[in-house]
Amino acid sequence: MSVDSRDMSVASIAAMEDCAIKAMEIAPAPSWSVADRFERMMGSKLVAMFAPALFDEMMHPAVSASLVDTARIRDDPLNRARRTAASDQLAFFAHKAHRRDEMERLVRLHRDLKGVQPDGQRYSALSPEPWNWNLISIFFMHRGAFIAIGGERLSPDDNQAIWDRFRQMCDGLQMPGRARQLAERYDDLCAYYDKVADETLTHTASLDIVINATLRPARPGYVPSIFQPIWTLIAPALGHLVTVLGFGIMHPKARAILPLPWTRRHDIEFAMATRLLRLAYRWLPARLVYTPLARNRWEYDRLVAHYKGLGLTSFVPGATETYGH
Repeated sequence: MSVDSRDMSVASIAAMEDCAIKAMEIAPAPSWSVADRFERMMGSKLVAMFAPALFDEMMHPAVSASLVDTARIRDDPLNRARRTAASDQLAFFAHKAHRRDEMERLVRLHRDLKGVQPDGQRYSALSPEPWNWNLISIFFMHRGAFIAIGGERLSPDDNQAIWDRFRQMCDGLQMPGRARQLAERYDDLCAYYDKVADETLTHTASLDIVINATLRPARPGYVPSIFQPIWTLIAPALGHLVTVLGFGIMHPKARAILPLPWTRRHDIEFAMATRLLRLAYRWLPARLVYTPLARNRWEYDRLVAHYKGLGLTSFVPGATETYGH
C-alpha cells in the first residue's frame, strides 16, 4: 500500500460516503471545502498514529545534526515528542494571540541552534532549507493522514487548496523575504521535495535514534514503574503499528532511505489499520477523536457565530433582520 509522491492515493480505502454531519460531530460535512476538511483532520488525535512520517526531517543532515547536538532526541525522545505535539497544538489551534506567541517562541529558541555537521559543514536551524524542510515534512504528514483516514481522492486543485490552507496556518513560522518563503504552487513544492530527496536526504544518526525509540520505546518517567510489564508487552506492538502507518504515507524516495525494508506484509497491515482508523474517525465521539484544544476552539467559534447571528443588521425602528437571517 505504498503511496505516490504526488497523488498518494490509498487504493484499498473506499471513497468517503456522503452524509449530513452536524457541527462538532465526528467528521466534517461533505459540503465543507477540502481545505476545511483538511484543517479539521489536523485537529484529530488519530493523526499522531502517523507521526513516523516526520522521520524524513531527520534525513536532512542539518536537521539531524541539530537534533543530535541538543541530545534531547536521544536522552528523552518520548518527552520531546510530547512537547512537539503540544507546540503543534498551540501553533495551529490556539487563538490568534497564543498562536503568534508560540510561533515567535519557536523561532526565538531555534536561533541558538548552530554547529557543525559530521561532514564539516556548518549548520543553523534557521537557515532556509532545514527550517522550511521541517514545515514541508509536517504538511506531507498531515496530507497523508488526511488521505488515509478520510479516504480522500485529491485533485490538483484540492492539493493546491490544502497547501494554501497549511501555509496560511503556519504563516508566522515562514522566513521573511520572498526567496526564503515556501513554494506557493503545490507542483513546485513536489518538485522541491524530489530535488531535496535526490540531492540531500541521507541515512543519519538521528534517524537511527528515532526509529529505535519508536520500535523499542523505553518506559518514560511519567509512567509508573508498576506498569513496566504492561509497557514491555504493549509498547513494541504499538511502535510497530505507528511505523507502518507513518512509513506507509511517507514519500517513496524518503522511505527508500529507511533502514527497514517495506514489504507486501506492510501493505496489508497499512490497509487494515487505516480502515479501522477511518471507522474510528467517523463514529467515535468527538471528545475521543479530536484534541481538547482543537475541539474547544471550534466550539468557541461556533458559539461566537451563533451569538453574532442573533444581532440586528440595523437599529432603525421596525428592523427585524438579523445577521443570521
